Amino acid sequence: MRILIADDTLFIRTTLASWVESMGYTPLLAADGGEAMAIAERDGVDIAIIDWEMPKLSGMEVIRALRANPCTTYAHIILITGGDEQDRLVQALEGGADDFVRKPIYPPALMARLRAGARIVTMRQEILSLATIDSLTGAINRRHFFERAAEHLAMNRRRLSPLTVLAADIDHFKAINDSRGHAGGDTALTCFADTCRGELRPLDLFARLGGEEFAVLLPDTSATGAMAVAERLRAAVAALAPGSGGPMTVSIGVAEVPAGAETIDATLAAADAALYRAKANGRNRVERAG
Repeated sequence: MRILIADDTLFIRTTLASWVESMGYTPLLAADGGEAMAIAERDGVDIAIIDWEMPKLSGMEVIRALRANPCTTYAHIILITGGDEQDRLVQALEGGADDFVRKPIYPPALMARLRAGARIVTMRQEILSLATIDSLTGAINRRHFFERAAEHLAMNRRRLSPLTVLAADIDHFKAINDSRGHAGGDTALTCFADTCRGELRPLDLFARLGGEEFAVLLPDTSATGAMAVAERLRAAVAALAPGSGGPMTVSIGVAEVPAGAETIDATLAAADAALYRAKANGRNRVERAG
């Protein structure tokens, strides 16, 4: 568990950090609201302990920003307050906080709240996994791929960095199912997915769109760089040994997202068209859109 601790008092930050470490969690320390948001965007957080009164951004402003960020919207947030006005506490809970503690902080009470928060975060993660991950291959599912792609598009419009899509389809998958049975087909799919993940970066989005169709979103990667990635995937799949689910091959289409694109749909369609050209040209190959 990554625990963000945001408080402008050094003594409180270091004390809370020692308690968090004693529980086996990882503390991430911020001296003000601006630093808290920078840490959250860079590292992500599971639980946040936020002081109400801080420079640059108040605790409530940080909470609203955490809730608005797709990467931290499900973080468990505990607000630290020096007052006990009921209206203020209601405002905190209605504004996005999950819990609160009053100063001076009683260590057993905070630790109990952290353990409860950790249980809630774990349950949320399990529910999100069921909703976003393909249970057979471990790839993200179609709906989540488009959600994450929209986030990357928004980010890339600000950063003006390249973004490329791969469309991949296992060749002759019906024949694999017919010859090995559905259990063998499932083995082929899981082996294919494992092989692809082994060749991709952690930041790349690998998704199963349906059946034997997969897609990859490559951040900060031009079409030229994506062609090299696609060729590496193709070669890795073609090299699979029969005992590990192979042999099999894959055809891949590559398309770069145009500058200023609002959705991924047109780029995925272009990658699909390149994929079908790869199929028509003999399969087990990579083609680029355009």
